[in-house]
Order: sequence, then structure tokens, then C-alpha cells
Amino acid sequence: MKDWLEKWNESHIFMRCDTLNEKAFSALPLGYHLRHCRKEELGLWKDFPFDDAQQAQQYRSFMDAYFMNTYAGKGELFFNTCLFLCDEHDIPLSTGFLWKQYDQFWTLHWIKTKKAYEGKGLGRAMLSAILQDAKTNNTPIYLHTHAGCERAIHLYTEFGFKILIEPEIIDQKPNQWRQALVYLREVMPKQYFWGLRLTMMSEEEWQIFREKEIK
Repeated sequence: MKDWLEKWNESHIFMRCDTLNEKAFSALPLGYHLRHCRKEELGLWKDFPFDDAQQAQQYRSFMDAYFMNTYAGKGELFFNTCLFLCDEHDIPLSTGFLWKQYDQFWTLHWIKTKKAYEGKGLGRAMLSAILQDAKTNNTPIYLHTHAGCERAIHLYTEFGFKILIEPEIIDQKPNQWRQALVYLREVMPKQYFWGLRLTMMSEEEWQIFREKEIK
């Protein structure tokens, strides 16, 4: 594999949805259910983005800090918002939720399905449940991911998300959409890659993000 593929799969990429595609929605598969994250499961949630215990341990301090800086000050809101999709034994297999960033922008946070359960429609069902209430009045919706999450990017595209090409910095992260597109062209099936769409922020939205970055 080309060396730059290994490097560019971590490229930051941001997406925005202005109109949700209801045709992408699906129901929960039989035998699965949704519920909120419980307080005693916070450690489990912090480990969820990572595919093995060693990686989860390596990034635990980051997740601790992220939780404190982003959610801890919101009281019970995190636990009343964060969803788990569970199997018949109530074991969480997928997670995610909508969060109002800066108290102004709706954003998808920490969408993740355990690797062993990918390809079973759980991610689509989770997204459908999260976005169900956003079909009428909670758009636009933003998300952040990495180019290496090409399957998720295709799924987001089906729901109506487009790749943001401006501004160059979003939420203190570089917007590396150009590198991401080069990577995605190499690894995505052609019909998926050419199904990607691009968009830009409005001037008003850009000014709000700009003010947050300067502070």
C-alpha cells in the first residue's frame, strides 16, 4: 500500500446535512433495542470509540478530558441524550447522539458500532433513531470524522450529508478535505466515491465558528 494512504486515512473531514434523506432510514433489526447510557456505564462509553482494550487505555486520558470539557457541565443532559443500541442481553453494540455544539449547532457525536458487529445494519438503525426527531427542525447537522472511516462516510452521504470544503479550520481541527478525497478515491467503490457531495458554510455560520476559534 502507498505510504501516503496510511498517513492520509487520518485526515480530518467535516460534513453537513441541510435536508435529511428519509429513504435512508431503517428500523431496528429484530432482537435489538435502544436505551440511554447509564451513569455507571460512562467508562464503557469512553472505551467505545476504540477497537481494542490497549488503544482504549492509551486514549483514556483524552476521553476523560473531552468528557469534562464538553459534557460534564451540562448536568444530566449527556445521560439523557447519549444512546446505546443493545442486543437481547442489554449489551451495548453501537452508540451515538445529537449534541448542540456551542449551544448553536446540532452535531452528531461519537457514532460508533463495535467492529465485530459492523455490516449488520446497526449503524444505519442507530443513525435513523438519532436523526428521527431532526427531520423537521434540527437541520443543519454537522459531524466530524476521518477519511479512514470510508464506510461511515458513505452511510452519512446516504442520509444527506455533504463534505464541507470551508473553512480551513473547524472546531480547532484542520479541515483536510482535499487529502481526504484523494484517499477516498483510492479506497471507496467508484459508485460510492462519485456519490459524495460537497458544500460550504454560509457566511453567518462561518463567522460564528471563526469567533469560537479566535477566543
